Amino acid sequence: MNKKQFLNTYKKIDAMDEGKIEKPETSSIYRSKYDEHLIKEYHYAKFRKNFHNIQQSESLKHLLEKEEWSDKDTEQLLKSLR
Repeated sequence: MNKKQFLNTYKKIDAMDEGKIEKPETSSIYRSKYDEHLIKEYHYAKFRKNFHNIQQSESLKHLLEKEEWSDKDTEQLLKSLR
C-alpha cells in the first residue's frame, strides 16, 4: 500500500465516523431571525421600563436605606417590583 492509498483510507474512515456521529439538531425557539429580533427587543424594552421605574421609585429608595426590614417591608418591596 502506498502513501496516497494509506491517506485515502484514513479519509474514508474519518468520513464514516462523521456519518455515525449524529449532530444534535438545535431547534430554534424562534420561527425566524426577524421574530427572534422582535422578541428580544420587546424584552429589552420591558427591562428598560422596569429599570427606570425602580430608579424613580421613592418607596423603594426608602426601603433600601433601611437597616432592619420587617415582613411588611418585604411585601412592599415585592409589590414594587411587580
